[in-house]
Amino acid sequence: MIPITTQYDADKCRQWIQDNVDIDFFHAVSDPARSQLLVLLASTGEQTIGEIAAAFPQNRSVISRHLDYLNRFGAVSRRKVGREVLYKANTEAIVAKFEQTTDHMKAVIHKL
Repeated sequence: MIPITTQYDADKCRQWIQDNVDIDFFHAVSDPARSQLLVLLASTGEQTIGEIAAAFPQNRSVISRHLDYLNRFGAVSRRKVGREVLYKANTEAIVAKFEQTTDHMKAVIHKL
């Protein structure tokens, strides 16, 4: 909570958030369907798109788009083996992103 006597600049706060918090990453992993995909992959390990899609009501193309989006932000990785593409959760990268954001937020709060 910001003390009433503290003056702050809302534009500077917005800019700080844009500079220090990967909003796009958090948007990607917080979507309900994508977060369920991450939980599945984190708990089961590497899987093909067919194996992943079998666990969800959405069709394969929807699941594939979600996985591509997560891959773009480093939350999942993929590798090709023959004709199959295997996906896995990048749990270390996800945890690191949360830790980095937490550290940045702590630094700001301690300055208040």
